[in-house]
Amino acid sequence: MSKTVQGLLTFLISLVMPTVVLLIISVLPVWQGVFSPQTVAALPKVALIVGGSFGLLYGLEAGILCIYDLETAAGWIELFIDLTWSLPNTMAGFVLGNIIYIFFGAPSRTDSEGQAWISFQPRGSGGFGHSVLQTIGTVNLGGAGQHERMHLLQARVLGPGYIPLVIASYAVTFTLQVVWTLTIGGLLALLGVRNKAYFEPPSHSAVGGFFGWIYYATPIELFAYATGNP
Repeated sequence: MSKTVQGLLTFLISLVMPTVVLLIISVLPVWQGVFSPQTVAALPKVALIVGGSFGLLYGLEAGILCIYDLETAAGWIELFIDLTWSLPNTMAGFVLGNIIYIFFGAPSRTDSEGQAWISFQPRGSGGFGHSVLQTIGTVNLGGAGQHERMHLLQARVLGPGYIPLVIASYAVTFTLQVVWTLTIGGLLALLGVRNKAYFEPPSHSAVGGFFGWIYYATPIELFAYATGNP
């Protein structure tokens, strides 16, 4: 199967599948009583607009870069998961990744083709995209690195629970860091027992300083650092 055919299939499937998934979700009876009847009646139209718009744009980018290797079963499975079970992560990554990463790099055919993600190759030599890599859903900045593909796998395994887990984890580690710094950590630093009032991440953490521990201590990062790229 040529790359052109694979790209075209990726585009067509991406154009249809997200819309179907969102339409199914929009007509679930769970929305009855949660929203007004007028809102419930409008949900399918919203699903059509959102699903169609996302599918068109994602399909174009993913298809042009030929990110899914549709000559393998794994490529088909990754495409199916990204557009169904992990659709919230794929949508969030596509929107946020393209908005943010375009300021630091450009989509790379070399780093994306057959890799089941859209990878931006960073410009310049700054930290973000070089020493600090990032992956949101199926959109990446900087390449595989130490464990970026593990985040891709985590999103596909956890599906709609991935983003809530990330948000909750950061809320917990941020709260612990602030409370510790303002209480016991601050007191120990004043007494000279500690060099820093706040928790510090290990030296191999990509992010250092006050925010470094908040980042490193989240479950997804602890697991990713322990296991590396799959």
